[in-house]
Amino acid sequence: MRRISRSVQRRMATVLMAALLAVAIAGQAFAAEETSDPVGTAAMLNLGMGARAIGMGGAHIAVADDATAIYYNPAALDVIRDRNVTSLYARLHGAADYLALGYAQESVGVGVYGLSASGIEETDEYGNVIGTFGVNDFVLAAGYGREVASGLSLGATVKVYSESAPGNAGKGITGDVGVLYSMNDGKLRLGAVGRNLVGGVRYESGATDDFERSFGAGVAYLPMDNLLIAADAVFEDGFAGCAGVEYRVGKIALRAGGNYGAGGSSLTAGAGFAVANFTIDYAYQSHSVLPDSHRLSLGVRF
Repeated sequence: MRRISRSVQRRMATVLMAALLAVAIAGQAFAAEETSDPVGTAAMLNLGMGARAIGMGGAHIAVADDATAIYYNPAALDVIRDRNVTSLYARLHGAADYLALGYAQESVGVGVYGLSASGIEETDEYGNVIGTFGVNDFVLAAGYGREVASGLSLGATVKVYSESAPGNAGKGITGDVGVLYSMNDGKLRLGAVGRNLVGGVRYESGATDDFERSFGAGVAYLPMDNLLIAADAVFEDGFAGCAGVEYRVGKIALRAGGNYGAGGSSLTAGAGFAVANFTIDYAYQSHSVLPDSHRLSLGVRF
């Protein structure tokens, strides 16, 4: 097979990411002309996967190197060389429980996400409480990533979504695509991803809602072996940016970050600890609008 020069690889990566961002800008321009849903469809798809990423402000498009790649950038599935299981639990703002579980090995990965909220007050047209109800969202995801040139990987994820709500459940299928390019022996990584690019949710009532499309680009840089700096830019109903750092001291990792978007700004902090093949990660998130939240992840490599 003919070897592609590094200069050609760089041009390929630049063209691919530029094309993805061009689609993002076009998508945002198109969305601005439509009547948007103020709540959003399948909002749970934006809750993240992994306390490590959340501790770094959510900047993970070019960082993901474990089962969280199924969520952040499926192209990163190609860089996984062992079997990896990761999980995330969060009690979100005291109102809902969120659980994510992922498995990945070289090139392939699967994940499940679940969001459950109960005790929601139901009111009549006069504002009187007439009862309570609960809602449940569930996602099953499967992804594949592969290197197409030295240092350049492409990937895709298919997601099956279901929503259970009193009298009007819904289902839908959507997907993500991603690209990842590593240079300088992996010390610099560039990534881009388009999420929820197709499809919508069809409800029992007959109504349909398109999934909320988003497009992002990220960079991750290792100036030293124990220091990681990352930043992402995401377009979804406007611009959102996030950045974070991770500093490792032996088996301990310390993290901090922040993000800003139309929904408000937040600061994050976190820590991780590795024991043999097991990892424990914790993240704390303060928010300018919503109550603070805590995230916990457990992972294992084998």
